[in-house]
Amino acid sequence: MRRLKFAALSLIAALMLPAVAGAQNLPKNIRIIVPYPAGGAGDVLARVLAQSVSEKTGSTIIVEDRPGAGSIVGTEFAARATPDGTTLLLVENPYVLSAVLHPSVHYHPVDSFEPLCFVADTPAVLAVGGKSDIKNLDDFLKAAKAKAGAVTYGSTGPASIVHIAGELLRRDAKVDLTYVPYAGSPPAMNAALSGHITAVIANYSDLRAQIDAGGLRAIAVPANKRTPLLPDVPSLAELGFKDIEASVWFGFVAPKGTPKNVTDELIKQFTAAMDLPDVKEKVKSQGLVTSLSCGAPFGAFLADQHKKYIQFVREFDIKGE
Repeated sequence: MRRLKFAALSLIAALMLPAVAGAQNLPKNIRIIVPYPAGGAGDVLARVLAQSVSEKTGSTIIVEDRPGAGSIVGTEFAARATPDGTTLLLVENPYVLSAVLHPSVHYHPVDSFEPLCFVADTPAVLAVGGKSDIKNLDDFLKAAKAKAGAVTYGSTGPASIVHIAGELLRRDAKVDLTYVPYAGSPPAMNAALSGHITAVIANYSDLRAQIDAGGLRAIAVPANKRTPLLPDVPSLAELGFKDIEASVWFGFVAPKGTPKNVTDELIKQFTAAMDLPDVKEKVKSQGLVTSLSCGAPFGAFLADQHKKYIQFVREFDIKGE
């Protein structure tokens, strides 16, 4: 009887070994640096993943918000951290764009970090006031052609991905649009609601409530295909304007030199977490779409983003603030 009991316990222990071994590749304490103020979509996303991975692995994972200078403060802090897996960084578009606009920053978006996972994104939306006579993109462009400079669009900026999307549309449609920069999406949205500007280009997650309530009318999504978040709104590509993409993406990186067994385990745990129904639901509640790409493919994406932002900044003579 003792032999049977011992054999059963041994079998259970053997079955548990792979999970324990995997968890042992992670440090006991990990912090995720979020280079933005608390409460944003990226901050919430980091906390959702931190909780899920903590519960699965036993590691204590905390989220530390270090905002400032368009994400530069937190990013430089993470770049200086010891590359042992105890410090990770949430990255969004400004991670790349800030490095292009400010060449003196103490990090390189491709060379200073190990890519872990691209986990989600949210589309930008071109929207007009709900009471506007403009019903679609054709109306918007006709109004712009009728009187040069009279049609205005607002966005976070200058030097944001939504600002660049507006400039690309202006260039490709050959219309004279007047750009109005705002300190953030809320004031740009309010200006469109009140009729002070013709349209706003902002993240769907920021405009969702007003679009749902009818205060704003979404007329196009700057993307190569429709988003499942707004299935009835055409993409710019299907309206004849290809390669104008302005989604805000979210991912995680670790300081360059972090051991491969640690980054491999983090990728494994992030992948498993993003497949959980409750995590997917929490991500969706933030107006984000789950989209997983890890390791080398994410690294290639970051390199491509870096190349594109250099091109856009030069073409439109965009200056960092």
